[in-house]
Amino acid sequence: MNMSASQHIRYVSRMGDPNRRQLKPVRRLFRLMYGSDPHPSAAQMQAIERHMQMGDALADAVVQMYKDLPTGQGRKLVDQALEQGIASVDNAPQALIDLFAQIEDEPIWLDRDKLKLGCDVSRRVGPFGELVLRNMALMGGYLGGAAAKPLVFTGQLDRMTPRRLVETGKFWMDVTTVGGLERDQEGFKSAVRVRLMHAQVRRMLLDSGKWNSEWGHPLNQWDSMATILEFSSIFLTGLRAMGFLFSKREREAVIHLWRYVGYLMGVEERVLPANEEDSMRALYHVMATVCEPDEDTLKLGQSLAKAPPTLDGDTPVMKRLGTIEQTLRAGYTRYVLGDVAGDRLGLPNNRAAKYFWPAQVPLRVGSELLRKSIPGANQLLIKLGEKAAAEQFLQRIKVTRADTSFTPVSSLAR
Repeated sequence: MNMSASQHIRYVSRMGDPNRRQLKPVRRLFRLMYGSDPHPSAAQMQAIERHMQMGDALADAVVQMYKDLPTGQGRKLVDQALEQGIASVDNAPQALIDLFAQIEDEPIWLDRDKLKLGCDVSRRVGPFGELVLRNMALMGGYLGGAAAKPLVFTGQLDRMTPRRLVETGKFWMDVTTVGGLERDQEGFKSAVRVRLMHAQVRRMLLDSGKWNSEWGHPLNQWDSMATILEFSSIFLTGLRAMGFLFSKREREAVIHLWRYVGYLMGVEERVLPANEEDSMRALYHVMATVCEPDEDTLKLGQSLAKAPPTLDGDTPVMKRLGTIEQTLRAGYTRYVLGDVAGDRLGLPNNRAAKYFWPAQVPLRVGSELLRKSIPGANQLLIKLGEKAAAEQFLQRIKVTRADTSFTPVSSLAR
């Protein structure tokens, strides 16, 4: 029996209405930019729903291995396999063999030149990359109430916001380091460790008896793919909204970089975008099926808005600069996500802070044109971005005492 997307029977109550009127302008814009209609078909809606109810079988099996072995032994085996190879593990459990067979099976589509370019682009933008990831991508993710539930239940981004932001920063630093995704490098290892941490949290939530199946599976495949979009297409969109310029080759490289990170983190290739157009279509599908915000949206939004600024210090001048930074961050969120989203996130509505961002776009575009025309300028910005990111990251680790080993929480917040 054929049925339209609007007639599709929903089994996951969190799924939003893909035909709501607010999506019409976005749908028209996609048609204009790419010449095709991004609206999900009935079959695609069923696939999305199915992926909302799927975990990561390989990682979940390793977590079961953790439970079957003496405390701490499973993590030791994983660390040994990551550092020395799976062949170094005597009588390795089948779950571990299966996981490493997948992550070490390098995809034929992997292009190392694209990985390098994607890393260079990520670092070139300096601290503005962190602004986009924190105040557009992460804030925007909170607007889907059900998708944010694992954060609420584990207290990851309300009680321990500063530490968890640093830990996310460690992951981003590792995977965006040139060469970092080679088998023996930290980016590869961090992607696998974060994948297993997510599987441990998923198991804990399911075992708690507090998880509502109407929210879909915790840390499911669809939400995991959406997280990859936060680091790729949403990252680029937020930067372009500030006037940064990227060639099509550069944009495709960032998408490719995160396609491989997603592969290592257990996101099914079936839903992983292969190029920029795929990525933007996937983003539209996420927007079309996102659930409504709830009270946790407000809780998480305010927690993130009040997180310590990067300009942090005890002197009156530094405190004042920190306050200005937080105000500008909230203004940026309202600029890129809109005032309705800003209100739902509980952000202050400072018009000057909001319009500061479009006002500086002409200057940014001018500086970008200079970058493109001056030999060596691009490489210099990459080096400066790397240096600034490393210095800021080390300082934030010291201040927050963050655990950068990607160890999951041991209890639920509620």
